[in-house]
Amino acid sequence: MQRREFLELFEAALRAAKSVKGSENSPEVWRFVDAMNRLKEAPKSLVCDVVCKTSMGKGREKSRDRETPVKIPTHSTMKKTGYSKRDKVREILQTSLAKVATEVVDTEMKTRVMTACDPWVVAVSVESAMFEKLGCFMGPQKAKYRSILFNMGDSNNPDLRRKVLIGEISGERLVKMEKDEMGSEKIQKEVQRIKERSRFKEESRMKMLLASADMIMT
Repeated sequence: MQRREFLELFEAALRAAKSVKGSENSPEVWRFVDAMNRLKEAPKSLVCDVVCKTSMGKGREKSRDRETPVKIPTHSTMKKTGYSKRDKVREILQTSLAKVATEVVDTEMKTRVMTACDPWVVAVSVESAMFEKLGCFMGPQKAKYRSILFNMGDSNNPDLRRKVLIGEISGERLVKMEKDEMGSEKIQKEVQRIKERSRFKEESRMKMLLASADMIMT
């Protein structure tokens, strides 16, 4: 038996085995049995040669598969979701976060921002948190989206984007922050003054009411 004939019989046996439907008397079963009986007549040296070369071929294929480098996502693929609104939010966040490198004055912080903080990575993380907690941009939380994007890009609010970029404020926390919390330090101080003034007026009003009540009772 020649090598070519052996391979043809072997392939025929495989095809017959795959096409068996379960009946012991089916033509496929008899073709398989006939092919196997004829394969038994092949010399052992031929069988060993075919089996060894086939195994080596499969080994080389597996080796090539292992050697195939794993593709690591790049910024260009990572930043895209396939949804225009989400991608736009990521671009706006990245633009805002990229400002930090030119806004930071402290040398140590500037080095940290330039070497360890990637605006794109942070923008993707923040947008993902926004999408998970708030839903899509055009949904019921559109006003919240606008508030976050405005405060992140506000030229008078560099502290917020710096804290977000370096991880001091996570995307999950940013989503939960109120409008006053996201405001610039100047705005927060003004809000605090207004609250204190309002509390002082309320306390004064209560004191006057209590004093009036005491006068009536006496």
